[in-house]
Amino acid sequence: MARLVLSPLLMLLFLNTWVSVIDAAVDISRGFPYPPDARPRGCQKYRRKDFANHTASIIIPWLGEKWKHMEGTMKALLFFTPDSLVDEYIWISDGNKDSKEEKLKALSPKVKVYAFPERQGLMRAKMKGVEMATAPVLVFMEAHCRPNKDWLQHLLHRVVLHPRVLAMPVLDHIPPDNWEGYFPTPPGHWRYEWNFNLIYTNPGGLIRNDLPEVYSSPGTSGGILAMRKDWFLKLGLFDPGMREWGGDHMELTMKVWRCGGSIEIVPCSRMGHLFREPSHRPYDVDVDTVVYNYKRLAELWAKDHLDYFYKMKPEAVDMRLTDMEQVIDNYNSLENELGCKDMEWYLENIDHEMAWEKDRICHPFARADDPIKCKGDPVHGRWTVTETIPTDEYLRRKRAAEERMNEYEEEL
Repeated sequence: MARLVLSPLLMLLFLNTWVSVIDAAVDISRGFPYPPDARPRGCQKYRRKDFANHTASIIIPWLGEKWKHMEGTMKALLFFTPDSLVDEYIWISDGNKDSKEEKLKALSPKVKVYAFPERQGLMRAKMKGVEMATAPVLVFMEAHCRPNKDWLQHLLHRVVLHPRVLAMPVLDHIPPDNWEGYFPTPPGHWRYEWNFNLIYTNPGGLIRNDLPEVYSSPGTSGGILAMRKDWFLKLGLFDPGMREWGGDHMELTMKVWRCGGSIEIVPCSRMGHLFREPSHRPYDVDVDTVVYNYKRLAELWAKDHLDYFYKMKPEAVDMRLTDMEQVIDNYNSLENELGCKDMEWYLENIDHEMAWEKDRICHPFARADDPIKCKGDPVHGRWTVTETIPTDEYLRRKRAAEERMNEYEEEL
């Protein structure tokens, strides 16, 4: 999971929220810090029959995590998750010296553990969990989270209603140095810059998550989500040639949105997540490895917009890709079988901010005489633009996309 990057307005809202809850006493009597109920009013109550026999396999890959966080994650899951909705909790140890198998299995008979003897990388660890999963719905988790009340029911119900959806909870903030903290995240959605970095934005402050209504998101954070196993496998996730860490969120986004699915954020599903800066990660992330993974994705999923990617990631130009045959075959199969749309369709209909930024990108570290050099300071928390889309322009593009979609549905 990438770090949470907030605009100055979102940060102000965030800090105001912190002030309102920071003095609350933390209850740890259940074996984990009990979170405040961050859900909006009006969340629906579901009964077992509402899930149409759907159950979930919860997959948790991990590397170098503190036992305090792993234990707290598992105990919070057991407390807030109806047992009848979960087939198993699958912990994948990605090359850790100690897989914690005995400790984890002592917490629940539904725990399964698989230990890679050496580090394989996040994507391969997730794929192993999918291979082991027996439930029709996959839920990917991380080993430093604290779910909130009814979190799974609301995600699961969206998957029941829409088999090609990728449903995400709102990720509330647990500070990297305060596992006991839990602070509601301000509204926004996930998306990408032209360097493929993940960001969290709220164009014009129009998005709200204080209401129970589900809303779409141009991208996914990639780490915590629910989707059907058959849909995941149909999309050929993930590219096994991606290395260690980085890129899974972009691959999920491109395949789900462009091949007939959708990505949603569910405000009634809340998940406390320990957002970590690089200095707080328990493992190393090589930047060149991340860029390599991004290049693998760009060469296929942004092949008609490669110029923009390489302007922002010039170091990727000379990187040599290997083992692309299987990935190219999968891409062609998806295009033929599902009619996957191109990048221009995604920009016109899904990510209006990325589309607007396309002709305004700049590089803050380019040479002074390079035309791509930023002429001012980048927007806070951003690397590729010095301004953001005006609210009226965002609304104009959004309405035009909705009209196109309505016309398309009427023709069917």
